[in-house]
Amino acid sequence: MQRILLIWIGIFCLQITQLLAKPCSEDFFIDDVKARFYVEKYKHIAVAEMDRTGIPASIKMAQGILESGVGESELANVANNHFGIKCGGEVWQGATHYVWDDEVVKSCFRVYESAEESYIAHSEFLLNPKKAFRYGVLFELEKHDYKGWAKGLQKSGYATSKTYSKNLIAIIERLELYKLDYLTVEVLALTEDELANIFPKTGPEVDLNAEDTTTTTTRIPDPFSSVLDSVDMVLTLYQFRVNDIDAVYVQPGDDLQSIADRYRKNAKKLYCYNELKGRELKVGQYIFLDKKRNYYQHSDTKKSSNIHIVNKGQSMYDIAQLYGIKLRKLLKYNKVYRHQAPRPGVQIFLKKQKR
Repeated sequence: MQRILLIWIGIFCLQITQLLAKPCSEDFFIDDVKARFYVEKYKHIAVAEMDRTGIPASIKMAQGILESGVGESELANVANNHFGIKCGGEVWQGATHYVWDDEVVKSCFRVYESAEESYIAHSEFLLNPKKAFRYGVLFELEKHDYKGWAKGLQKSGYATSKTYSKNLIAIIERLELYKLDYLTVEVLALTEDELANIFPKTGPEVDLNAEDTTTTTTRIPDPFSSVLDSVDMVLTLYQFRVNDIDAVYVQPGDDLQSIADRYRKNAKKLYCYNELKGRELKVGQYIFLDKKRNYYQHSDTKKSSNIHIVNKGQSMYDIAQLYGIKLRKLLKYNKVYRHQAPRPGVQIFLKKQKR
């Protein structure tokens, strides 16, 4: 009896260890700032591999972001393996690294000398003639058809997650990675200013007709999250537009009255516009100088995305303020979060969904 009890305890401890060590692919979240640094770091190899193989750079980039946790996973750091490519039995003769994934024992993963080598290996994995019955149909798609590729990867069994294709599409649209699919290696030789037209900065556009500005980069707690994370921001005094509404940054030492005085606005109206009842101002957050809108609409309607991927610590108010949407409208589009906070990685609709 004692021996049986010890066996059960051992099995229980093993399961708990696996549970704690296993990454949760369903509840992924992405940090936009880190993701954009990741894109800047590896877009050259993604585009080069697209030129060579026809695999959309947007798909490769999104898979790299998702699989490697924007390059911060154990596999990416220790093994330069950004796509979770396993050893494959005797096929792989190089160095190996073992980690928990979705198996009952640790899985063997390949170790690469560089992240770029991992990107090339990802292409060779999909191009492998022995896997043509699974992935061959993907290469019949246009390289601009990132949705077809994402859905095809899930259908072919590339990943076990039931939301894998949705996650890839959400990352591509959130970060506008589809722009990569129109680049070539030659285009990547453009000047920094020319590239900036392809990959605009993440911050809002500044109104250059404003009288004053602050251009010093400041490290502050993330104003659109409740977790203790920090971001670098240029807290300009210029007015800018978010969702076609005039907005300004909260500066260090600001209160609502000082903001109202600076921009000659009524403090009580700003209080109502920004739904500040029961909330404190955060340095770097947006303060809207007019009423927020009922839904989000990108200034370029062709690029407009109607979803947001929740980052760690974000509340529905944070998201409403980030996009210039009335909180009650955002909650109406996402009724399940009226009485509970959204989990990291879930999709939040920024406008009413068509049925």
